[in-house]
Amino acid sequence: MLTIREAINRGYNLLGVSIIVISGLSFFADLPAEIDHLPHIVDEVLLAVLALVAFVWYMTGRNKYSLTIMPIVFAVLGLAIKILGLFLEFSDPEDRGDEFGALVLFVVLIVVLTWQYFASRRLAAREKQQEPQVVELGQR
Repeated sequence: MLTIREAINRGYNLLGVSIIVISGLSFFADLPAEIDHLPHIVDEVLLAVLALVAFVWYMTGRNKYSLTIMPIVFAVLGLAIKILGLFLEFSDPEDRGDEFGALVLFVVLIVVLTWQYFASRRLAAREKQQEPQVVELGQR
Protein backbone atom coordinates (compact mmCIF):
# COMPACT_ATOMS: atom_id res chain seq x y z
CA MET A 1 0.00 0.00 0.00
CA LEU A 2 1.25 3.45 -0.91
CA THR A 3 1.48 5.91 1.98
CA ILE A 4 0.81 9.62 1.66
CA ARG A 5 4.51 10.32 2.25
CA GLU A 6 5.50 7.92 -0.55
CA ALA A 7 2.97 9.51 -2.90
CA ILE A 8 4.39 12.97 -2.21
CA ASN A 9 7.94 11.68 -2.75
CA ARG A 10 6.90 9.95 -5.98
CA GLY A 11 5.46 13.21 -7.30
CA TYR A 12 8.65 15.10 -6.42
CA ASN A 13 10.87 12.49 -8.09
CA LEU A 14 8.57 12.21 -11.10
CA LEU A 15 8.61 15.97 -11.64
CA GLY A 16 12.41 16.17 -11.74
CA VAL A 17 13.01 13.03 -13.75
CA SER A 18 10.26 13.70 -16.28
CA ILE A 19 11.56 17.18 -17.10
CA ILE A 20 15.08 15.77 -17.50
CA VAL A 21 13.80 12.99 -19.78
CA ILE A 22 11.63 15.33 -21.85
CA SER A 23 14.57 17.75 -22.21
CA GLY A 24 16.91 14.95 -23.22
CA LEU A 25 14.51 13.74 -25.88
CA SER A 26 13.69 17.19 -27.22
CA PHE A 27 17.30 18.34 -27.49
CA PHE A 28 18.34 14.99 -28.95
CA ALA A 29 15.93 15.76 -31.81
CA ASP A 30 18.32 18.63 -32.78
CA LEU A 31 21.06 16.10 -33.45
CA PRO A 32 20.50 15.74 -37.23
CA ALA A 33 20.78 19.53 -37.70
CA GLU A 34 24.13 19.64 -35.88
CA ILE A 35 25.65 16.35 -37.02
CA ASP A 36 28.12 18.11 -39.34
CA HIS A 37 29.72 19.90 -36.35
CA LEU A 38 30.85 17.18 -33.95
CA PRO A 39 31.59 19.51 -31.01
CA HIS A 40 28.03 20.85 -31.29
CA ILE A 41 26.40 17.46 -30.66
CA VAL A 42 28.24 16.76 -27.40
CA ASP A 43 25.64 18.45 -25.19
CA GLU A 44 22.70 16.78 -26.94
CA VAL A 45 24.25 13.33 -26.58
CA LEU A 46 25.22 13.93 -22.94
CA LEU A 47 21.73 15.19 -22.12
CA ALA A 48 20.20 12.10 -23.74
CA VAL A 49 22.50 9.88 -21.67
CA LEU A 50 21.54 11.82 -18.53
CA ALA A 51 17.86 11.33 -19.42
CA LEU A 52 18.39 7.60 -19.74
CA VAL A 53 20.27 7.42 -16.42
CA ALA A 54 17.55 9.45 -14.66
CA PHE A 55 14.80 7.23 -16.08
CA VAL A 56 16.60 4.02 -15.06
CA TRP A 57 17.20 5.45 -11.57
CA TYR A 58 13.51 6.32 -11.21
CA MET A 59 12.34 2.88 -12.32
CA THR A 60 14.85 0.92 -10.19
CA GLY A 61 13.71 -0.47 -6.87
CA ARG A 62 11.85 1.94 -4.62
CA ASN A 63 13.79 5.05 -5.67
CA LYS A 64 10.63 6.75 -6.88
CA TYR A 65 9.15 6.56 -3.36
CA SER A 66 12.15 7.93 -1.43
CA LEU A 67 12.88 11.55 -0.60
CA THR A 68 16.29 12.06 -2.15
CA ILE A 69 18.36 14.79 -3.76
CA MET A 70 18.85 12.79 -6.96
CA PRO A 71 16.33 14.83 -9.02
CA ILE A 72 18.24 17.97 -7.98
CA VAL A 73 21.54 16.30 -8.93
CA PHE A 74 20.10 15.37 -12.34
CA ALA A 75 18.92 18.98 -12.87
CA VAL A 76 22.33 20.39 -11.87
CA LEU A 77 24.03 17.97 -14.27
CA GLY A 78 21.59 19.03 -17.01
CA LEU A 79 22.47 22.67 -16.35
CA ALA A 80 26.19 21.86 -16.45
CA ILE A 81 25.76 20.00 -19.75
CA LYS A 82 23.94 22.94 -21.34
CA ILE A 83 26.60 25.37 -20.04
CA LEU A 84 29.21 23.13 -21.68
CA GLY A 85 27.12 23.24 -24.86
CA LEU A 86 27.04 27.03 -24.69
CA PHE A 87 30.84 27.14 -24.57
CA LEU A 88 31.21 24.57 -27.34
CA GLU A 89 28.76 26.41 -29.60
CA PHE A 90 29.76 29.96 -28.66
CA SER A 91 31.35 30.69 -32.04
CA ASP A 92 28.09 29.86 -33.87
CA PRO A 93 25.28 32.31 -32.97
CA GLU A 94 22.56 30.12 -34.53
CA ASP A 95 23.51 27.04 -32.51
CA ARG A 96 24.05 28.76 -29.20
CA GLY A 97 20.58 30.32 -29.31
CA ASP A 98 18.83 27.15 -28.13
CA GLU A 99 21.08 26.89 -25.10
CA PHE A 100 19.61 29.92 -23.33
CA GLY A 101 16.11 28.49 -23.05
CA ALA A 102 17.55 25.30 -21.60
CA LEU A 103 19.59 27.28 -19.07
CA VAL A 104 16.45 29.02 -17.84
CA LEU A 105 14.57 25.70 -17.75
CA PHE A 106 17.22 23.97 -15.63
CA VAL A 107 17.70 26.92 -13.25
CA VAL A 108 13.94 27.10 -12.61
CA LEU A 109 13.82 23.31 -12.20
CA ILE A 110 16.65 23.41 -9.65
CA VAL A 111 14.86 26.13 -7.66
CA VAL A 112 11.52 24.28 -7.70
CA LEU A 113 13.05 20.91 -6.79
CA THR A 114 15.17 22.40 -4.00
CA TRP A 115 12.15 24.17 -2.54
CA GLN A 116 10.06 20.99 -2.79
CA TYR A 117 12.81 18.89 -1.21
CA PHE A 118 13.16 21.13 1.84
CA ALA A 119 9.40 21.61 2.19
CA SER A 120 8.97 17.82 2.18
CA ARG A 121 11.70 17.38 4.78
CA ARG A 122 10.05 19.96 7.05
CA LEU A 123 6.70 18.22 6.63
CA ALA A 124 8.23 14.84 7.47
CA ALA A 125 9.94 16.29 10.56
CA ARG A 126 6.66 17.84 11.71
CA GLU A 127 4.86 14.52 11.27
CA LYS A 128 7.43 12.75 13.45
CA GLN A 129 7.03 15.33 16.23
CA GLN A 130 3.27 14.96 16.42
CA GLU A 131 2.07 12.00 18.41
CA PRO A 132 -0.95 10.24 17.04
CA GLN A 133 -4.08 11.09 18.98
CA VAL A 134 -6.37 8.22 19.74
CA VAL A 135 -10.04 9.07 19.69
CA GLU A 136 -12.57 6.53 20.83
CA LEU A 137 -15.85 6.92 19.12
CA GLY A 138 -19.14 5.87 20.65
CA GLN A 139 -17.99 6.04 24.30
CA ARG A 140 -18.69 8.94 26.62
